[in-house]
Amino acid sequence: MNFLAHCALALEASQRWPQGHTLRQGLLAGAIFADFGKGPIDNGLPLDLQTGIRLHRRIDAFSNQHQAIRDSCATFPPELRRYAPIFLDILGDYYLSQNWAQYYAHSRATLSQQCYEACDMYSVHLSAEQAAQMTQFLTYMRSADLLANYHDWHHIERATHSVLRRLDKLPLLDQANVALHDQRDSGAAAFSIYFQDMRHALPEWVSLVAGVRQSTPSNRQRETT
Repeated sequence: MNFLAHCALALEASQRWPQGHTLRQGLLAGAIFADFGKGPIDNGLPLDLQTGIRLHRRIDAFSNQHQAIRDSCATFPPELRRYAPIFLDILGDYYLSQNWAQYYAHSRATLSQQCYEACDMYSVHLSAEQAAQMTQFLTYMRSADLLANYHDWHHIERATHSVLRRLDKLPLLDQANVALHDQRDSGAAAFSIYFQDMRHALPEWVSLVAGVRQSTPSNRQRETT
């Protein structure tokens, strides 16, 4: 999943988990911060931010194993199949933005502002390396109000370019853009399946809060998956 879907699920978790409202800011910040740090989760972070990062990782693990996503990856050309899960993450935000009213009553603009405020609140907990990585992206995210505007195909093409540039695979850009455009309509049905499955799984993932409370140095390594 990409940023909009992660943030939407984080907010939904805060609404559906017992006492989830007390975790809301950390869940929203963690939905974004988790993409800018790997390895064991720092036990010194606020509980709600730890939970947000852990939820982000659980969503990623769930999506990586979902059969609908695997089937969709198989439809990409062989040269792109290795990167297809990343492309599907990007497309997921397009599908969600296009069909937002089918899932949520609140607006994307409301969610986006809550997320930006949460990032501001918890930015003091970023390491120097994370802060350097995130500053430019968060500036762009806010200036474009990205979370509210993923239905604009321009943002999908820009995200694809950014991914391939980081992977040093820009020669694949034209082919990737064609493949994503081919998936633009045909992949929507698969998204509706796996996104709904994630929403249905959310109540079970409330154990992630307890997992943070019980975390010790000896078991943190297991929590990175």
